[in-house]
Amino acid sequence: MTRRLVPFFITLFSLLVYLTPAHAEGESGWDKQFQTKIHSWMDTIATRDAQFKLWQNAKTDVQTLGAGQHQWLVSISQNGKQVGYLVVGELPSPKGAEKFVLLEYGVGEYILFDDAFAPREIAAEPVYDGFASHWLLTQNPAAQMVNAKTGESYPTDFTANEAVMNSLSVDELAAEGQSLTQARVLRSEEASPFDQISWVYDLYSASDVSLGQLWQQQSEAGPVTLTVPMYHSRVLAPFVVGSLHLWNDQNAYVGVWDEGLRFVPYSYAHKVGTFHIKTAQAMPVQ
Repeated sequence: MTRRLVPFFITLFSLLVYLTPAHAEGESGWDKQFQTKIHSWMDTIATRDAQFKLWQNAKTDVQTLGAGQHQWLVSISQNGKQVGYLVVGELPSPKGAEKFVLLEYGVGEYILFDDAFAPREIAAEPVYDGFASHWLLTQNPAAQMVNAKTGESYPTDFTANEAVMNSLSVDELAAEGQSLTQARVLRSEEASPFDQISWVYDLYSASDVSLGQLWQQQSEAGPVTLTVPMYHSRVLAPFVVGSLHLWNDQNAYVGVWDEGLRFVPYSYAHKVGTFHIKTAQAMPVQ
């Protein structure tokens, strides 16, 4: 009888240890630190860019993205309605000295990994990598990917490229303590890249576009388009650039229209895609 009770007491003891004030305080401390960071980012974005005004005093809900990825999706809501999201990553650091970076953020009713577009299959794992973010379905006869922003299902023979977002250095990202210092709007309303298709003729002859050229582009000069090949070039995703953000006057993020306005690091967008502007109207780099 005694031996049969030993596992029970071990389990009970482990549970009591887990629930001790020290452990609870550690979990509470991490959560408090995380909430402080994300609200600091939300406040500086809402203050500097009027497109994010609904973020002021908004509520947040946090969920992890994939097991062991140290990435979180923060859903932002106002009066029960979704108004945006953040994707936050954690840098390798000692316990108790966690450092967070802003991988992506967006404004609008539809967020990344939105429940409205989520696959109903139980084994749908969220995989984050910027524009190539997807749900991975593993219980089908063959693995399948579903676009994390639109819910579009891709053929089962599509495979993901090697992740790019996690290859960025901290110097290319908005880190904790940084503020949004400059914001520039190129197109304030949702736009389709197919409304103006000059970028199609530029696909194989596009010249490199610097951040300086993007920043100096005038809205009346016509749309700026970003084209991104994905899944080993099986998909070409075009986006109209809507806004540009500059953090601490050095780290740039590009906002594109995609079921709302979503911002990714300029260095990431430059690595995975190509910007298309009317060269004759592009200003020289400062």
